[in-house]
Amino acid sequence: MSFLAPLVLAGLGALAVPVLIHLIQRERSRVVAFPSLMFLQRIPYQSVRRRRIRQWPLLLLRATAIALIVLAFARPFFKQASLAAAAAGGAKEVVILLDHSASMGYGDHWQRAKAAAREVVAGLGADDRATLVLFGRNAEEAMRATSDRARLDAAIDAARVASDGTRFGPALKLADSILSRSPVKRREAVLISDFQKIGWTSSDDARFPQGTSLSTMSVAADTANLSVPSATFARSAFAGQERVAVTAGLTNRGDYGAANVPVVLAVDGHDLETKVVTVAPHASTAVTFAPFTVSDAYVRGTVRAGTDLLAADNTLHFVLSPSAPVSVAIVDGGERTNATLYLKEALAVGTTPAFQVEVVPAARVTPALFTKRAVVIFNDTPLPTAAAGGALEQFVDGGGGVLVVAGERASWPNDKPALSPGLLGMPVDRLSGRGATLGYLDYSHPVFDIFRAPRSGDFSAARIFRYRAVQPNPASRVLARYDDGGAAAVESRSGAGRVILWTSTLDDTWTDLPTRPVYLPLVHQLVRYLARYEETPAWLTVGQVVDLASAAARIRTGRVVVSPAGTRTTQQAGAPGLLELDEQGVYEIRSAGVTNARPQLIAVNLDPAESDLTPIDIPELVASVTGHATPASAETVVPTTATGEETEQRQGLWWYLLFAGLLLLAAETALSNRLSRSASVM
Repeated sequence: MSFLAPLVLAGLGALAVPVLIHLIQRERSRVVAFPSLMFLQRIPYQSVRRRRIRQWPLLLLRATAIALIVLAFARPFFKQASLAAAAAGGAKEVVILLDHSASMGYGDHWQRAKAAAREVVAGLGADDRATLVLFGRNAEEAMRATSDRARLDAAIDAARVASDGTRFGPALKLADSILSRSPVKRREAVLISDFQKIGWTSSDDARFPQGTSLSTMSVAADTANLSVPSATFARSAFAGQERVAVTAGLTNRGDYGAANVPVVLAVDGHDLETKVVTVAPHASTAVTFAPFTVSDAYVRGTVRAGTDLLAADNTLHFVLSPSAPVSVAIVDGGERTNATLYLKEALAVGTTPAFQVEVVPAARVTPALFTKRAVVIFNDTPLPTAAAGGALEQFVDGGGGVLVVAGERASWPNDKPALSPGLLGMPVDRLSGRGATLGYLDYSHPVFDIFRAPRSGDFSAARIFRYRAVQPNPASRVLARYDDGGAAAVESRSGAGRVILWTSTLDDTWTDLPTRPVYLPLVHQLVRYLARYEETPAWLTVGQVVDLASAAARIRTGRVVVSPAGTRTTQQAGAPGLLELDEQGVYEIRSAGVTNARPQLIAVNLDPAESDLTPIDIPELVASVTGHATPASAETVVPTTATGEETEQRQGLWWYLLFAGLLLLAAETALSNRLSRSASVM
């Protein structure tokens, strides 16, 4: 029990009043005068019996009435959790699920969540046990089942907001596992969160058995938030150097516009440019900064946009390096001067990546051609003699890419099935009518994936007037077909490399495809895929795992990983290179023992979905987990922790104490009058 005005309890000292009254009370008696005694010395009469308490019921009534009245003015109240535990009876197993995802850093959400967790701990009975589980994307036990409130409070105080996203499924499954192992019958999970809608999906299979309850404590108050969820990078060449223009996206999820927001671009710790923008409510906008030069590897940059209650997603980190060009060799027969014109022009405008193109006549091909190339294009030419030996096979098996453009003069060996996508046949004429069209494209393949969306490229407008018939090998994959069913593109693999056979020309002799808008991206996609080119992402998101194996091959003495928080982890040479990114910021990877070299950098940002604070329907979540809807009164929502005054006002115990005290005073009056009449009669 607690008291709203504990100083009033000093009034309990008034209990001494009825005791004193009973000890000093003197009863009047009739005086009878005897003349014979009138000259005797007068001695004060003292009686021990008069100093004894003779009316114990009357004393207890008076003392109890005074005590009740004093307690009433002290305004007592019971904590709700203690009342509930006392009413239910028996030991209880409790799992406290405390959300520490990045969104809990919004305003004072985290402080209120920890206060709510401490309130649950304070309400535990002497025999109750509780387990503290911290969860975000995953869930882990921060404190195993214990009755020690001090240890639970210490674990709550030590908890910190993490950088990962929100997922209720793993936390609820862990709670179910903990509670199912408990021998007690009363089992409860308490979920404390801001209850983001993105944290629960229909695929989350979390179910509590009958008899296990789920209580919820929400700290969500507002969903307004300004974030920087993305950025794009446009590369260009200027004076022999690569320049990058950054375009940052901003999203305002609030009901009010974000006016005059300063957006700052910083590179390697220096603010380069600041722009001021206004973002309408529930809208997005973009800010483009002036290009800057990227001359060194691992240039660190950030975009900062204003400040709000969730500061973590107001910053976007990125790391850029100069792009390495893809080396491409085009082998042609030399019969036609413009045979490689369209291919050269298409590859010349590539920027991500840039293509370094060299045209080599078939007669001048040597085995050395394959040693420094990522892709070799055999453009309507017979297989050169230098490539007929083991050089081509070694090139493909080692990871090289080959594009065979099958015009009229093209040939390809059939004695090596792994290198041959199919058996080339005679040309097929489609000169009558409007020619052939591409009727089927495998959009699941990386070459055609970018054309999947509507209005991303119309291949049906291209006309093919001749093409080479081909019989695909059983192990090959047909990527495209003409409208008559003939194969247009066939792929085979050998070792780590790839070979694609294109059954028509890539100039204007057999088709008008080079004059169509889809030609440029198609050529780029073919070469990128064959070169196994993967653009190094400027940033990753929290929760992703990167493989540092390539760095391990370069760093033979081991490596040191420094997290954004400054935590250093040493990995020995030859150890697995997997690194889980669980912090927002920039990771540094250095060679062990080397301090003067520029470290490899990996930028890590929050999952953009974590910026969406839209709350879920909490009763719906509880019903999904427990199998029955929770009444509104059963859901504990704590936008702020209830104060003692609010709890006392809801209980109103003082009124009952005051009424009981006045009732006892009335009973005391009646009893004292009756005792007085009895004494006067005697």
